[in-house]
Amino acid sequence: MLNNVLLKYIDAYLLIFGEINTHVMMQKFDICRAKASRVFTIYRKGRPTNMRYDSSRKCYVKGFVFEPIHLKDESATRFLAAIDTVFTD
Repeated sequence: MLNNVLLKYIDAYLLIFGEINTHVMMQKFDICRAKASRVFTIYRKGRPTNMRYDSSRKCYVKGFVFEPIHLKDESATRFLAAIDTVFTD
């Protein structure tokens, strides 16, 4: 179940901010780097064009062809706000 939330979070975060890294996931969800990396791998397997790794910035950036596959019709802003309510830093 947590993986589904994490995958939706990546969709929403990329839509709003255009980039994401393991530190963001680790801080928000209190997960280890290995777990965050596994979730990014799962995400990229599902839709490789949605994000690419930018080694100079050390983060994943939203791809030119981006289609949220986990967020579906949910509002990215509302989803991130709900996550902020449940998972406080």
